[in-house]
Amino acid sequence: MTQHGDLSHVLARRAQGGPGELSAILALAAQGGDLIDFTGGFPDPGLFDAQLLSELAAKAVSTAPEVALQYASNRGLAPLRESLRTLVSQTQEHTPADGELIVTSGGVDALTLVTKALADPGAAVLVEAPTYLGACTVFTTNETVPVAMRNDAEGLVPESLAEACETARKQGAEPAFAYVIPDFQNPSGLLLSTARRAALVAAAREAGILLVEDVAYRDLAFDGSYLPSLYQLGPDVTVQIGTFSKTFTPGTRLGWACGPKAIIAAMAEVKTTTDQCASALAQCMLDAYIREGHFTAGLPAIRRAYAQRCSALLAALATHLEGAATWTQPAGGFFTWVEVPGIDAKALASAAVEAGVAYVPGAPFFVDRVTDDHLRLSFSRTPAERMDEGVRRLAGVLERARG
Repeated sequence: MTQHGDLSHVLARRAQGGPGELSAILALAAQGGDLIDFTGGFPDPGLFDAQLLSELAAKAVSTAPEVALQYASNRGLAPLRESLRTLVSQTQEHTPADGELIVTSGGVDALTLVTKALADPGAAVLVEAPTYLGACTVFTTNETVPVAMRNDAEGLVPESLAEACETARKQGAEPAFAYVIPDFQNPSGLLLSTARRAALVAAAREAGILLVEDVAYRDLAFDGSYLPSLYQLGPDVTVQIGTFSKTFTPGTRLGWACGPKAIIAAMAEVKTTTDQCASALAQCMLDAYIREGHFTAGLPAIRRAYAQRCSALLAALATHLEGAATWTQPAGGFFTWVEVPGIDAKALASAAVEAGVAYVPGAPFFVDRVTDDHLRLSFSRTPAERMDEGVRRLAGVLERARG
């Protein structure tokens, strides 16, 4: 072994294999130039109120430095927990008790904590097909076994939860929980109907399995509407996890989880072994942002901005890919999901970048596929006036691939 030699042999299994799909997406997003980037689900930085955020940070440090600059409780600062309980109650007909909520360092941290709290190595985690690829990374890194449920054109099929439980047990893996994104799903952009949500909660109770509900995009319905959450419909069988990366800033790294008291307590204990606590300064800023009314007042502008970009993307798809592809019609969130029959989207990704357009291939969003004829387009950060040119470039790449 030398200082500059290959040290891959000393890495733990979970760290081997080189950069993953998520790392590749982040690298593409950093390229800049003339590349029209439909990859990462990044919020539009033009929506960040930098002046207000600076004032909130300065106020927290000047008025309560002993709080803002100190370690926080592993469950989060008490004032922010109270603000979050109020926020949840405004859109859901179930308010978590104080012991049923924890502040986390973003949504992925919440997912990591619930995975460590609920799933031993070798346990199965049921996922949608497709599902958020970052979640799959969390599950596999924690040595669990993702098992696919079934999705159709309307989202997750509730009956497939029991089927996936049976599949997992045949593989020798006991199901720990089912991970679901009901609102403007990543990557499909689909909104799960109220009827299917109720059926899914009933299926979870019947199977004796917990649901982990990711509500990252719940506040981003273009019309401002909300369907009943899984947590509202089944608080006894649901842990809800969320993030403020899309509605506040991703740089502050804040999220939350709410659910049965025993599970939240276990997640809090796990947090003492990871980063101990979410940033106290960021928590003070977010608490003030919510209490002063900025969060609620700011949502309409955020929704309008993403609705405009989504509309521009869908119009471009209709102009350039009608008859050559099909796509979802999202009513919120960041993404549309495009099917390109006869095309291996993963194999074509490099050619697309060379042509000046980047997307995320569909295969990584499935737990059991190496190739796939789908791709995800994110409209959250690409300017509306660039959508048409981006899809025109993509259409050219697909046309050349088909010969």
